[in-house]
Amino acid sequence: MGEYKFLWESYESLASSARKQGNWGKEARILKEAFRECEAFRELDSALIDMAYDLAELNLSQGRFEEAEALYRSVLEVREKLLGHTHRDVVESLKRVGIVQILAFRAEALGSKTVRAPLSWSDGLAATS
Repeated sequence: MGEYKFLWESYESLASSARKQGNWGKEARILKEAFRECEAFRELDSALIDMAYDLAELNLSQGRFEEAEALYRSVLEVREKLLGHTHRDVVESLKRVGIVQILAFRAEALGSKTVRAPLSWSDGLAATS
């Protein structure tokens, strides 16, 4: 993270501020821009990735599957480019995208866009790892 530490901290601060204001759309846009910067500088800031996962989790818990999936896909794309296709973090990201897709399919099949995850996101996924 070295020489770009200030840049990543700026993005983290902006995204955190948007979250505190309840503006998750703005937070998502800030994180996506940060991911583009990560890609351009070939650096991966774990705090930005953690924030994206947190936002995806929030979207998922509120039944906003498309938004959650988009965030997980953004993280997946950045990780693939920076870490390679076989890195364990890339595999974990791909698994999370799949889980969101399954939950979205389940919600659609049941006729509801707001079906909640059957397991706690952190507890349930930790058990599958």
